[in-house]
Amino acid sequence: IRCALSATVNKELIKSRGHIFKEAPLILDSKLESLSKIKEVSEVFKKINLAKELDRINVKKIRAGKGKNRGRKYKIKKGPLLVVSDSCALEKSAKNFLGVDICKVNKLNVELLAPGTEPGRLTIYTDKSLEKLSKENLFM
Repeated sequence: IRCALSATVNKELIKSRGHIFKEAPLILDSKLESLSKIKEVSEVFKKINLAKELDRINVKKIRAGKGKNRGRKYKIKKGPLLVVSDSCALEKSAKNFLGVDICKVNKLNVELLAPGTEPGRLTIYTDKSLEKLSKENLFM
């Protein structure tokens, strides 16, 4: 998990996964956690230059083969991961985006940070989550 956490800062690994971004370690203000509407969250994504990333992950393709019959009909790309400090209104509004995951900092795991065992997922941290990560010595 430490390896996957450190890969979220490496620009080359993030680009190799196919993410479209301008700045690699995205750390936003804790006011982001108070957003309760999907329109507000999409405006924030546009302000931090992630509009192309949202267009990239908004594609939902039908899987080839027998996986369709077994409950895995659609293939959805992985987008940015939002890491928050505690439960908040953002959890409910951000999960409406295809491919965008949201997680509390103490519930982080390798599958969220490196889906498909491929490190370097684009991760957006709030400043409170980073404080909690360092204060409680999580994953150290």
